[in-house]
Amino acid sequence: MVTKILNKYKEMSVPIKAALWFTVCSFLQRGVSMITTPIFTRMLSTEEYGLYSTYLSWENVLLMVVSLCLYKSIMNLYIKYDDQERVLSAICGLELLLSVIWFLISLVLKKRLALLLGLSSTLVVCLFMNFIFQSVFQCWSLYKRYVYDYKTLVAATLSMTIGSAFLGILSVLYISSTAESRVISSLVVLFIIGLLICLSIYKKNKTFYDKNIWLFSLGFCLPLMPHYLSEFVLQSSDKIMINYMCGSADVAIYSIAYSAGSLITLITSAINSTFAPYQYQKIKEKEYDVLAKRANQVLFFIGVMLTGIMIFSREIVLIFGGNKYLESVKVIIPICIGVYFNYMFQLFARVQEYYERKKTVVIPSILCAVLNLLLNYIFIQKYGYQAAAYTTFICYMIFCILHYYFYRKVCKEELRGADLYDIKGLLYISIFVITMGFIISIINQFLVIKYIVIIFMIITLVKQRNLVLNFLNDIVR
Repeated sequence: MVTKILNKYKEMSVPIKAALWFTVCSFLQRGVSMITTPIFTRMLSTEEYGLYSTYLSWENVLLMVVSLCLYKSIMNLYIKYDDQERVLSAICGLELLLSVIWFLISLVLKKRLALLLGLSSTLVVCLFMNFIFQSVFQCWSLYKRYVYDYKTLVAATLSMTIGSAFLGILSVLYISSTAESRVISSLVVLFIIGLLICLSIYKKNKTFYDKNIWLFSLGFCLPLMPHYLSEFVLQSSDKIMINYMCGSADVAIYSIAYSAGSLITLITSAINSTFAPYQYQKIKEKEYDVLAKRANQVLFFIGVMLTGIMIFSREIVLIFGGNKYLESVKVIIPICIGVYFNYMFQLFARVQEYYERKKTVVIPSILCAVLNLLLNYIFIQKYGYQAAAYTTFICYMIFCILHYYFYRKVCKEELRGADLYDIKGLLYISIFVITMGFIISIINQFLVIKYIVIIFMIITLVKQRNLVLNFLNDIVR
């Protein structure tokens, strides 16, 4: 049996092996997170855990501002330049320059920034110090995914994840049970690994500055910044608004629900690491039918996984945070549906990015971000933190519809009206996910019925295991 598995593994292509290991890596990352989250929710007070969650939210948005998301231009640069290591070192040079300038600014304005962000001065300094190596790690990671060097990337990612978690537990346990202690421990690990990555990049190619690469990267990413920032608004601004309007304790409760609902990201991030280049390749090769079939398979797989998270939402929350976070179960279903539409819109947006339609990428993002902020402001005040999950779900659905509209425009102009995807199939999968969310929201109120349904699902899966295995095998071919 083991020999058969090994032989099948050896027969896999390099991209499939890379996808497999990126998936394993994501599972292990999330596994470490799943193990440590219950530890930190019990070691830190609700307020301190909420403060840490707020820090992470600010990290997501300010990293975009500081780094300008320059790593997103790398794949397009690789189409223009054959010397991939030169592109990597030049982009990292620009990222280092920007992040160091911002770090110096944060040292001067740390007190004002602390008041503005709702963090301590120590956390503000840590935040901007973190960006110095975080931006380089983003570029290096994308390069390693592009060349399918999964061994190095998996080793570095797991070292960072495990090291941060282990040192974080020791720091909170023996030094101080505060958000600052948790953040500083992660920063130490990032600093060590980031320094080693920088040394490896500039050992191979010492190009810190390249005028053409810098100008192309800035020209590609700056017009898309409203889109990237709008994505943040849809993903993380709700936590910041809850912190300001309800307090850090509610942020902690909402964060547990969001973490549970976003468990699927451990799979989607791994899928995207190979599916995004795969989309580019299939569009370039005009293999639209193959792309449409694979997109349906991947999206259906994600929908089924999200259904599993929704039906086990109560159990996941009990594991993650315990009884004191149990009320967060109510918002996991809308969060899961929002996650689904968040993934689906990328199918349409990536086609626009391929044809460099920057305006059509930006417009839906800005509209939905503004709508999300407005709805959050109105309904969080009225209904509390739970409203944020529903407003985000609605905005993601609208976001997806708008991107579909602009995707169709691209198809008419560039492909003479040809469709890259099976739109009816995508629509049926979307209806399936929303319907399952509605049914599960009712079933979850009756535990006996819920567990009968779960047993029935398990029996069905066992009986249809060959069908399931064939479906999974078809995806990874």
